[in-house]
Amino acid sequence: MVKTELTHRMWGDWPSIALSTEAIELEVVSEVGARVVSLRDKRRDREWLRQGQKPRELDQMDWAEEGAVFAGRESFGWDECLPTTAPCADPLVPAADLRDHGDQWGRGAYLRLDYEQGAVEHTWAAARWDYRLHRRISFAGEETVLAEYVLESLAEVPLPIHWAQHPVIRAEPGSYIDLPDVHAARRTWQNGIDLPAEPAWPRATTRDGQERDLACVRTNEGWAAVLYADAPEGARVVAPDGARLDFEWDRDFAPVLRIWLSFGGWPPGEEPSEQIALEPCTSMHDHLAGAIEAGEERILSPGAEQRWWVRLRLS
Repeated sequence: MVKTELTHRMWGDWPSIALSTEAIELEVVSEVGARVVSLRDKRRDREWLRQGQKPRELDQMDWAEEGAVFAGRESFGWDECLPTTAPCADPLVPAADLRDHGDQWGRGAYLRLDYEQGAVEHTWAAARWDYRLHRRISFAGEETVLAEYVLESLAEVPLPIHWAQHPVIRAEPGSYIDLPDVHAARRTWQNGIDLPAEPAWPRATTRDGQERDLACVRTNEGWAAVLYADAPEGARVVAPDGARLDFEWDRDFAPVLRIWLSFGGWPPGEEPSEQIALEPCTSMHDHLAGAIEAGEERILSPGAEQRWWVRLRLS
């Protein structure tokens, strides 16, 4: 078992828990959606997650509202998107919409600390649907974060779901996204760039004939895009100094990767954001309605449990 230290801290006005080994430090805030606000390589003094403004109590109350929008100010750290990423019609509640980026972000979660095993656990109860989401974060080695999930149905009807892990990574110019054995992607949204529906990866040609290296992290270019890829060998971000953040996940549950690139083309009406995200997810759709239409939603049967995992390795 990896020697792990759990430390109580404050993140602005909010209590937080830091988990650390000799190589990694991770900080999570229960009251703000159990958001992981820091993932730091202690050896290189490198912060991997995008940092954001710490919300005040009124801000956090707004974040918890059913109609809250996940925009530039909210987009930092690591959240969970369930049962949808983008807002869409609720398939279980007529004339209602599912919340932008899911039920969990910005809403308090029940905390349990396992000092013996060196783990932090959170449980969310959904606002409208009858399910509970459990996430346990621990270390699987000095350099590897292990996130283990259990989704528990409390419903009497099947629940269709779409899940994505949502770690927002700071965009450091000169970094690149390495997707072994990936040669093409699917584009579902874009702004400030004109990519085809299925661009090549990593070097894609826009509709006006310009060639773009989509894997190369850049800033201040005025565009943003959402891509999806089948990434059988996982994914990684490689920093200019050679530091790496590797993703490996349970592809039986989440067979694809969502790639979020924001180089000054999002959000509308706010200061442009510079960030990227690599998001293991259950289908190549931005929301649950699209997954249902394509027959690619996950179904959680009444009273059933679904388990899956994600590993993040810093090197």
